[in-house]
Amino acid sequence: MQIVQDPGDNNSPRERILAAARMIFLDGTPEHATMDAVAQQAGMSKKTIYRQFKSQVELLGALLIENVADMGEFAPPKAGDDIELELYGMLVRMMTHFTSPRSMALARLMISEVRRYPELMTASKPRGFPREKLATWLASPVVGAKYQIDDPNDAAAMLFGMVIQDSGFKLLVMNNATMPPHLIETRARRAVQIFLRGVRKNI
Repeated sequence: MQIVQDPGDNNSPRERILAAARMIFLDGTPEHATMDAVAQQAGMSKKTIYRQFKSQVELLGALLIENVADMGEFAPPKAGDDIELELYGMLVRMMTHFTSPRSMALARLMISEVRRYPELMTASKPRGFPREKLATWLASPVVGAKYQIDDPNDAAAMLFGMVIQDSGFKLLVMNNATMPPHLIETRARRAVQIFLRGVRKNI
């Protein structure tokens, strides 16, 4: 595997490690996703990397926090907003990010580490996961004025499930698999229509 050094040697060691980890873990091939490869890409020893990150899991955790932040924020709906249109747009944006090659590469790596680090299953996740953001949006007063959503977390999980459907497994097991934009849009539109119809208040 050819290694191309990342420019910007003035960056802190932590930033150089993260930049290298993005290239190796998220953009590279799974068989090269090792700490040795990260060290080579960063131009430093593994010992130096472990001063910044205690384990590969901790490094992946930092990438996960970045990935969640990259999705951006979602403002709650305002009075007069078209709830169906806003919810559809949010779902499309979330699913597009969630099923992107980098997000799926990170998910595969995290899953592969569970055998060595079972505590990953119970570890606290960074705030702002797509489902958490969607649940917060669904719990907003503007949505609650028109729709009866008793459990926003359960509703968010259901909406994601309706959009991802049978594609989730394929995305996880096939390295180059993607969810086409038109499929995300079609499923998101249908999921929102079915969901809102079921929770609409009779007012």
